[in-house]
Amino acid sequence: MDLRFHGDAKVRMIHKQKIYKEQSLFGRRQGRTLGDMRQSALDDVLPKIKLPESKLKPDHSTNPNEFFDKSHKQYWLEIGFGHGEHVSALMRQNPDTGYLAAEAFVNGMSAFLHDIKDDRLDNIRAIMDDAMIIARSLAPNSLDGIYLLNPDPWHKKRHHKRRIINQKNLDIFAKILKSGGKLIMTSDVENVSEWMCAHASNHPEFIWQAGCKDDWQIPPDDWITTRYEIKGAKGAKKMVYLFFERR
Repeated sequence: MDLRFHGDAKVRMIHKQKIYKEQSLFGRRQGRTLGDMRQSALDDVLPKIKLPESKLKPDHSTNPNEFFDKSHKQYWLEIGFGHGEHVSALMRQNPDTGYLAAEAFVNGMSAFLHDIKDDRLDNIRAIMDDAMIIARSLAPNSLDGIYLLNPDPWHKKRHHKRRIINQKNLDIFAKILKSGGKLIMTSDVENVSEWMCAHASNHPEFIWQAGCKDDWQIPPDDWITTRYEIKGAKGAKKMVYLFFERR
């Protein structure tokens, strides 16, 4: 809505607050200009796997199998997949699992699409937008797991409210995950790891699966390493692996 013609400042402020409450994606959407191959992948591949807007309604009414041409044994969501190395490896390794994925950054999405352009695309669906749009549309108890790998840390204290892990979003994750469903999170930013662990641990529907330090310091044997994980963030420390389970 265009607010320029509202004369009442209080009305404008209330409206902005309502918009902010539903917004869970911040920051820029594109970096350097795309090359021809990346742009071609964006133009040609994204329409084949794009989630239909008609089924992305914020009322938790859509079952994941409605996004695919055939049913799958499991359904997982990856939030903010970067350049997509993790989800592309998963979709190749597990053809019987349906993957939903979101990445708002144009350069990351184009890299992912270029990588999978020659693959079978029957078990991957994605949007180039906020992953919470998918989460709010999914039916209760319909997901087997959620990946949230290295989310934006939003270092400044005044920006902590922008972090994707908060009690409101955890409520949504708990709603759409099956009993025993997995919430898997990683970060190499110490205070973000602590933030995510504390918020998830304090949520009544999630149980931290760590029994000792190795459980959060060492990844599982079948872990898929991404380029971010190898490179690391500037000034970041060791990667932390947080595995939670829905009660």
